[in-house]
Amino acid sequence: MSALAELIEGQKDLLRTTCEQRLARGGAGQRLSRLLDSLCQALRGADDSQPSRGSVEASEVVALVDAVLALPGADGATHDPRDLAALARWAAARSADAAAAAERSSADSRRPLELFEQAPGFVAFLRGPEMVFEVANAAYHQLVGHRKVVGKSVREALPELAGQGYYELLEHVYTTGEPYLGTQRKVVLQPVPGEASIDAYLDFIYQPIRDADGQVTGILVQGQEVTQMRLLSQRGEQAEAALQASEERYRRLFASIDDGYCLLQMIVDEHGESVDYRFLETNSAFETHTGLVGAVGKTAREMVPGLDASWFRMYGRVAETGETARFENHAPAMNRWFEVYATRAGPAEQRQVALVFKDISERKRMEAHRAELFALESAARREAETATRLRDEFLATVSHELRTPLTSILGWAQMLQLDGLPNEQRRHAIDTIERNARAQAQLIEDLLDVSSILAGKLRLEVQTVNIREIVEAALETVRPAAEARGVRLQATLASGATVMGDPQRLQQVVWNLLSNAVKFTPRGGRVGVLVERRDSSVEIVVADTGKGIAPEFQPHVFERFRQADGATTRRHGGLGLGLSIVRQLVEMHGGTVSVFSEGEDRGASFTVRVPLAVTLRREIEAPEVAPPDRPATKELNCPPELAGLRVLVVDDERDTREMLGMLLKRCGVDVLLAGSAAEALRQIASERPDVLISDIGMPGEDGYMLLEKLRKLPREAGGALPAVALTAYARSEDRTRALLAGFNNHVAKPVEPLELLAVVASLASRTPANKG
Repeated sequence: MSALAELIEGQKDLLRTTCEQRLARGGAGQRLSRLLDSLCQALRGADDSQPSRGSVEASEVVALVDAVLALPGADGATHDPRDLAALARWAAARSADAAAAAERSSADSRRPLELFEQAPGFVAFLRGPEMVFEVANAAYHQLVGHRKVVGKSVREALPELAGQGYYELLEHVYTTGEPYLGTQRKVVLQPVPGEASIDAYLDFIYQPIRDADGQVTGILVQGQEVTQMRLLSQRGEQAEAALQASEERYRRLFASIDDGYCLLQMIVDEHGESVDYRFLETNSAFETHTGLVGAVGKTAREMVPGLDASWFRMYGRVAETGETARFENHAPAMNRWFEVYATRAGPAEQRQVALVFKDISERKRMEAHRAELFALESAARREAETATRLRDEFLATVSHELRTPLTSILGWAQMLQLDGLPNEQRRHAIDTIERNARAQAQLIEDLLDVSSILAGKLRLEVQTVNIREIVEAALETVRPAAEARGVRLQATLASGATVMGDPQRLQQVVWNLLSNAVKFTPRGGRVGVLVERRDSSVEIVVADTGKGIAPEFQPHVFERFRQADGATTRRHGGLGLGLSIVRQLVEMHGGTVSVFSEGEDRGASFTVRVPLAVTLRREIEAPEVAPPDRPATKELNCPPELAGLRVLVVDDERDTREMLGMLLKRCGVDVLLAGSAAEALRQIASERPDVLISDIGMPGEDGYMLLEKLRKLPREAGGALPAVALTAYARSEDRTRALLAGFNNHVAKPVEPLELLAVVASLASRTPANKG
């Protein structure tokens, strides 16, 4: 055991007293006792490298070492060097501990000040009744514009607070000792004298500070600036107020408008599909437009069980996408039409849709009615336009059909007046005049029949009629024409087919049907007639293997003035009245007539059904036609320019063609005849005529097509051949069209022979042979 340690153990009280005297202060007894215990452990060899517990001052270590060294050794001997070395080591370690402790103490003393300066809110301490700033942190300096306030009273440092109540608040807190808590209190500060003031809002507390006796010695000012928070709050309040005002305005608006309004909550299934909706709000007009009462809180399917799902899909799409929709839709379950404007209300997750709508059922009914009236008006207009077109076509056709036989009649009649006409040609002329006169009489008869039917003046002479006899008579009438065309007639006629009717009109019906069948059946074809009894009627069927009827024209077959081929190139003449007359006459007998055809070139079948008993008795009122006066005999004056001229005459009517040929030959003209456009082109290529006389209305290719092909030929091939249009199409527009097509002149049928000769003579001077 260390001798020095034993010595110290025995002199502890002396050493403490000596040290306190050296330090010249009291209160260090406990620390000195701990140091003495530590020193003894070090002298005995125990590890004392760890810092001593508690604070240690270097002066106390030095005083203790000096006191130990002043102790006399045992028996006056000097201390053991090893003890002195241990003492030195211990003193050095403890001095280091003291230095570290002193450093820690200094840092700890600075820490509150650092925290005070770094505090996020403003902090200041006011001392005494004058409330002088003793300290203020950086946040406080920033609040007041970095002015120097420490050491100054509040009134001196912040004079702009006068009149704002803050001086009075501080004096109240200091006088009463009651703290004051301010929330978002406004303060007007002027950081730089003479410059603009700023408004700030503060949350703060004035906390009185008391001494040991409980007396108020100062005030702690602590708080934070909430200006931005206040502004945001104000804006939020303003926005909320504006929103509430807007909602109120819209509620009043929707409540007052005539249109219906409602707010819907969409209802979806487990797949997210909209399957229904609930009414959250409605306005007063909602019931008027929908007829639904007490809808708020109920679903659409509850109110309208049969409502179709299209409404749910449309509103669900608006709620999902946020896209507004404006549409018109029909609700059959409500028997109403609606015009709807739908928009999403609120965020998408709420699935709410606002609707503004109105019942437009009446408008839709009016629109449908207007559309119906418009359709009727359009149909009537189309019918009127069709009637006008058919009238014009009919007039043109009447002109053509009447003028064509008149041309032959007038031409041959004037030829008969000439001297020197051979007997054979006279007989031919008379036959031609008679045939064309009969054809014209039939046309006139058809026109009179139609006129009588339309005027209600056609009367039937009703008597017992044997249909078989009527059909046989009609067959004999058309047989010559059928044989001439190479058409075979077949008849299957039942006996005992007797009806009550007008035999003349019934024969006219059968003759018309047979004539049509023969006219439209090509050579080698067949026309059949079947008569048989069916129940209480007699059925007459006229079928042919001819041209047939296109399906689209079959509904119009029995209409007046309607012809499947109304162009100038048609192959068959007529007014388009025959079948119309057939229908009218059959219906006057209480019967019906129908047509069937599989299409063009597939033949046609007409079926007439007449009842076995007809009680109507009607008389026909036929106008009397006075015979025309016979013209006086006159001479034919031929222009000298015609002598030796070669003229090509083109006309599909044989009678007209021959009559014109005979007329021209009487004047010394070399005549070429052609029955079609194709034949005419061949003769132009081979014979090179000087003048062309062409009809317009011809089958296959008409006169316009002939001229078009002719004018495309080179001049030396006849491309400049003078041409005359001799036609029964005699309207002014027909003349204009002929001249524009390339004809040099237009002459209407029936033509005066002298007029035609003069026209041909005028064109003769334009031919190359007569130039010079």
